This record gives sequence, C-alpha cells and structure tokens, in this order.
Amino acid sequence: AMGMVSDMLACMSRKPLFGYKPMVFSISGIAGLGFIVWGHHMFISGQSTTMNIIFSGITFSVGIPSAIKVFNWIATMYKGAITLNTAMLYGLSFIFLFTIGGLTGLFCAVLSIDTHIHDTYFVVAHFHYVMMGSGLIAFIGGLHHWWPKITGKMFSEFLGRIACGLVFIGFNLTFIPQFVM
Repeated sequence: AMGMVSDMLACMSRKPLFGYKPMVFSISGIAGLGFIVWGHHMFISGQSTTMNIIFSGITFSVGIPSAIKVFNWIATMYKGAITLNTAMLYGLSFIFLFTIGGLTGLFCAVLSIDTHIHDTYFVVAHFHYVMMGSGLIAFIGGLHHWWPKITGKMFSEFLGRIACGLVFIGFNLTFIPQFVM
C-alpha cells in the first residue's frame, strides 16, 4: 500500500519521490518491525515486565519510519503541479488515515495507557485505521490509478470522486466514535 501511494503521489504531483532511499528503507523498517511488535498485544497477559518494556520500545520505534514516510510524501507534493484526480484523492485520504492510525498507535505502545485501553473500541478503531483504512484506501486508489493503463478504458472521474468522498466520510464516521467509546 505504501509503495502504491508513493507512486501515485509522485505521478500526480509531477515530481520525483522525495527521499527515495529513505522511503525504501522506511518500508523495509516498517515491515521488519511489524513482524516483531506482536508482544504489545500481550501487555496484560502475564508477560514479564522486561518483555513488556522491550515490546513497548519496539512498538514506539515503528513510528520513526512511519513519520519519515509521511514527511516524504508531503515533501513530494510540496510545490508540485498537483492533479486532484480520483487516484490523488485516495492518496491524500490514505495519508490522513495512516497518520491517524500511527498517532493512535503511540497510545497502544505506552504500558500504563494500554493497560486501560486493552480490549476496548479504541484498539479496534486503531487497528482499522492502520490495517483496513490505509490498505483498502490505497488499493482502491491504485485501481483508479492503474486501471486505465492496464485496460485502456477510462472510468467516470465524477463518480470516482463521489465514491472516494463517501468511503472517506463513511470510514471516519464509523471509526472516530470508537476512539471515544
């Protein structure tokens, strides 16, 4: 999803991707750290305090490559000749959802907070912003970006923008209240 969004944003901004190498290392960093953060789901399960501290630190460290990606995406668009077509709208939606998911993930990494939000809708909303919202929005944006190139057939830009707006508003109306619940 991050690679798809990186390509879409660079293409629709008419600029090369800002910080290509850090972006590649960030994708690798997120993938690598993502495989070893599972312990933050076990903070209140009787796992040792030492392991809780280690997994908390690893979970916090995912924020570093994630922030690099967000800042590089914004820098890619800076002073670009941006085309606000459907694919770009999905790319911008992805950045928003990915940022919300990342910021709420910091709460899940704090041992004293995670103890209280464990098994709550806050964690459900965070999961959906990170996994479903970001991934699904990027996938749909990728379809809008590459479908005409693959098939040679254009889709309705007007209907695509309406669909993007409905998906974005509907997703946020569904999951933002869960952070409060």
